[in-house]
This record gives sequence, structure tokens and C-alpha cells, in this order.
Amino acid sequence: MINKYAGTCGTCRGRVEAGAGQALRLGAGWTVYHDDCAPVETAPPPGTHRGWHHLPVVGFDIETTGREPLDARIVSAALVYSDGTTRRWLVNPGVPIPPRTTEIHGITDELVRSAGTPAGTALAELGTAVGKVIADGTPLVAFCAHFDVTTLHAELARHALPSLDWDRAVVIDPSILHQEVEPRWYGSQKLGDLCRYYEVPLGSAHDATNDAHAAVGMAVSIAARHERIARMLPDDLHRAQITWYAAQKRKLQEYFDRRGIAETVGLEWPLETRRRRQDDTPHPDQG
Repeated sequence: MINKYAGTCGTCRGRVEAGAGQALRLGAGWTVYHDDCAPVETAPPPGTHRGWHHLPVVGFDIETTGREPLDARIVSAALVYSDGTTRRWLVNPGVPIPPRTTEIHGITDELVRSAGTPAGTALAELGTAVGKVIADGTPLVAFCAHFDVTTLHAELARHALPSLDWDRAVVIDPSILHQEVEPRWYGSQKLGDLCRYYEVPLGSAHDATNDAHAAVGMAVSIAARHERIARMLPDDLHRAQITWYAAQKRKLQEYFDRRGIAETVGLEWPLETRRRRQDDTPHPDQG
């Protein structure tokens, strides 16, 4: 994480001004580094065990108009399959895309008007495709899956399209898996930073296809490195993540409360039913 206080670089021994480098927790204490001097952390080496990470999964990601899943409109989506097939959607949401979200994913009003599929048509296709994944019993992999699942659920309802049977879905969320296997992690939990740790190629972040590929790569990489995760049956892993997510978010809520941050953290996963914030500011668990 960015160093809050000035200090002496742990590598070159030069001075690092506050906010100009990184602070890494090594052992019992924190060490400050220049960005170019910071040691590169890597995950434990992969094992030779078998598990669900050798079976087909489907990656899923969306880009949206905002960060509140009950209000956000989908502007792009992707499903990536283990056989190399990729399905992509560019969606005209029918509402303006806020400039600050365009700055993140690069999708403009002009682009969706000229090349996007109307929301009702695109969402019907996306819902059917995701519904087939669920019906087939294939794990659906998404980073911070609660956002993608809840947004899709809300969008289908908004357009009077059939809802998906999320109670039957098997969802694998590498953001939850990471926090489970690295409970003392103090670094960034954004997708790009975790991909570097797990040696997963990402490409351009905030592109639905790239992010879906990366989510699958990260989930597989974690399972390859942690046999207890890999050996779990996908159904059992899904149920375990419900418990792990709630515990992880309770810790986040405790942190917010200590810092006086007026944020209510949802404990539901993968489908949320309650709005967590009144504005549309980015949330810490969205990367």
C-alpha cells in the first residue's frame, strides 16, 4: 500500500517521502520502499494436486454506469469459456454514462449509441447465456461476484426479463478465495495487483473480456497453490464462500467503524438485496 508516513527505503536506504512509495508488512513490522525498490511478492508455488481447477469453468465480467449494483446499468459484458469461446456484449443502457465511469472503462455514450445493442435485447441474450451456465452446473467465475451477480439480477428485473435461479448457481469468486488463503494480506486487493501476485496475465484492466479471463486465471492459480481449496467440490466451495465472505466483510465493517467511515458493508453473497450506499462512489472491494 502507499506509505502514509515518510521513512528510509528498506532497499537503497534513501528517504521516501510520505505518499511517494510503498509500505509493506514484513514480519512483525512495516518497511517503506521507493516504488522501484520494493520487493516483488509472489504467491506460493503451484502444486501437482488435482481439483476443480482442472475442470471447465466460465468467466464472467461486466462494466457499468456506476458502483451501486441495484442502480448500475450494464454497458458491456463478457463470458469466457474453457474451450476458448468468448461471448461479448456492448450495451446501450438508454441512460447517460457518467464521465467518471467512462474514464475507468473507456466506454462512451457515443460508442454505445453507434455500436451498442439496445439494453433489452442484449440483456435477454446475456441472461439466457448465464442461465445455461447455471443449468449445466458449470462454475461461474467472477471477481467480486456480488457486484456482477446483483447488477445482472437488477437489470433483468428492470427490463422485465426472466430472473435467473441464483440458488442453483455455483459461483467462484477469486477475491474471496484470496482473502481466505491470505488472511494477513495488507496490500492492494484490486484485480490487477492480485493478478501480478498470482502471476496471471491481465492486459487492459476494466475491459470485460480481459477481466473475465483474469478472474478465471486467478481462481485457477489460487486452487493450484492451495490444495484445500482445489479439493473442495464446487458446490461445497460455493457454500463455503458465503460464510467466508460474511466473515471478511464483518472485519471490513469493523475497520470502517474504527475509522469513522459512514459505510454499511453488505454480508450477502453472491446476490445482494439491500442498497449499501446512498451515493455512487467507488467501493473498496471493486477493482
